[in-house]
Amino acid sequence: MGSILDDQGYLEEHDPGGMLGVITRFPLDARRAIKDAEKLELKAYHRKYRGLLIAGMGGSAVGGLLLKDWLRGTCVVPIEVSRSYGLPGWVDEDTLVYVVSYSGNTEETLRQYQEALERGCPVLCFCSGGQLSRSASLRKLSVFKYPKGYQPRAAIAHQFFSLAAISHRLGLVGDDLWGEVDEALAVLDGLCREMGPTIPMENNPGKRLAESLHGYIPFIYGSDALQSVAYRYGTQFNENGKTPAGYSFVPEAFHNSVMAVEAAKTLLNRCCAVIVKDPCDVESSGKLDRFVELMAGSFARVVEVEAFGSGRLARILSALYIGDFASAYLGILYGHDPGSTKSIDYLKKK
Repeated sequence: MGSILDDQGYLEEHDPGGMLGVITRFPLDARRAIKDAEKLELKAYHRKYRGLLIAGMGGSAVGGLLLKDWLRGTCVVPIEVSRSYGLPGWVDEDTLVYVVSYSGNTEETLRQYQEALERGCPVLCFCSGGQLSRSASLRKLSVFKYPKGYQPRAAIAHQFFSLAAISHRLGLVGDDLWGEVDEALAVLDGLCREMGPTIPMENNPGKRLAESLHGYIPFIYGSDALQSVAYRYGTQFNENGKTPAGYSFVPEAFHNSVMAVEAAKTLLNRCCAVIVKDPCDVESSGKLDRFVELMAGSFARVVEVEAFGSGRLARILSALYIGDFASAYLGILYGHDPGSTKSIDYLKKK
């Protein structure tokens, strides 16, 4: 018997907002973001900085988290992502601040934006409009404009690649590292052809992952380079899949999360460990194998997802892309619209 995820009518009925279509456009959106970033006026921002601070919340913070993971060990200045009402104490006039809010109206991000201005920081804004766009335009700050009509979490290609391309132009991403972009886009093109809605379950890794998680609470564990990817899996399963989810990463998980294997079977019978593996993480690979063995002996199910590509960026984005598709398919399996945000909207109104 075939999967309900291969029923195109069922997919269309439960995805009225077209989340699957948006995810499918990831490679196209990435290329558009890079092209648009090349046009942005940046003369006022070419200088030496002591740090990069990326202010954002929720889906609008993920691009910064991915950038931080990609540049770890190579960027000449420290990078921090701030998801709060205020800026860290070290941020000053020598700190470049990227303010990221898809809507341009995110309360916490606007507070950080105002504080950055008060501290005399050079500020670059990323949004689709809203208060942030209006204020930045009045102050003659550079604004990268996202296209309208996306859920913030679904605009990830625009968010990450705009941050990355502008950071490259400002010298924070070296030319050698920027060379990884072409491979990453090629890998995404291939995965897109494998995971779209019309591709049947047997050949579709996104649908297969969703089916394997159906009925279980996923706990995601990412390799060292995939810390933000593990976080992204958790939030995408929350938002698109409408399911509880937890996340951690190695080697940190070896010092705490592993103790979950000693929980009562009545709890573990509903848990699935999702291991998102980086094949180039040689240093942690041995311990990760033992970690998986322990999980397999206690959790109801263990699923492994392996990143693709030779470059760090291809591995980060390939793993993320599989999770994005799987989260939408999982929500649809549960009978939900993966694009709906009723509880988030309720909290914002209250």
